[in-house]
Amino acid sequence: MDEEEDIVEVRVVDEFDDLEAELDHDPDEIRMDSSDIREEASEIAIKAIHDGLEFSGSLPTVRRAAIVLIITGSLLGFWFGVLSIAADPSDILGESNQLLDADQTISGFIITEILDDENGGDSPEGVEIRLLDGSYELIDRQFTDQDGRFQFSDQPTEVRVIEVESEGNITERRVLIPGEISQLTITLRAGEGTEEIDLRLASNLEDNIRLGTIVAFFTVFSSALGFGAAMETLRGNSYRRAQWLSGLALFSRGGVFIGPGLILGGMALNRLAKQQFSDQIEPEE
Repeated sequence: MDEEEDIVEVRVVDEFDDLEAELDHDPDEIRMDSSDIREEASEIAIKAIHDGLEFSGSLPTVRRAAIVLIITGSLLGFWFGVLSIAADPSDILGESNQLLDADQTISGFIITEILDDENGGDSPEGVEIRLLDGSYELIDRQFTDQDGRFQFSDQPTEVRVIEVESEGNITERRVLIPGEISQLTITLRAGEGTEEIDLRLASNLEDNIRLGTIVAFFTVFSSALGFGAAMETLRGNSYRRAQWLSGLALFSRGGVFIGPGLILGGMALNRLAKQQFSDQIEPEE
């Protein structure tokens, strides 16, 4: 058989071209009416739209409930995360500073070093206690009472230095912030020279606020993964992906345990509807 005989010519004619086709008719030519093609294409399009609507309307109830639970839990996490990010750290710092700005009292007592069973451990009376500022300038001075105690009242929350100097003993200095230490104990030891100890406490408040902000952003990100899990459940393509995203969304911690509980409920429903996902359907033999 020749190659020319294998070629079949198809000619599409409009309904108005029928007369011309009749006049110019070729017995080897196959003729198709364009109106028939349009009608067939319309039927195919209508069927596709109908099938799509039927699919979306027939979403199984179990998966639909799982989507609602996962989205609700993720929304709680997203809401709490946004509230944490929107919180003004200056409010927290301001309240803390107001408490620290109030006048404080520096109090303590002096004891002598214990040398043996008979000597030491006394609370000397009349020992001079000097109160210095951060530049070691004298602010006030007092003497210990009969119990070895001393007290400086109405002190601002600024750097203060307590200096104890007595004959035959090492000069003791304590650098502190009033209000950070409730009771100061200084031990007098025999010797010469000066010993200075910094008792100021390192403030971790700003570090805690920074950490809280990072956690808030992570909460929002985790809740976004929950929305992705809901979309994957809606599509029904990958069961594993839906469960993995839902598991990561648990870190959104919406309402402490309420949000994660809802997401866990959605994961449980997905487990029941596992066979409805495309990657879990067993092929027919």
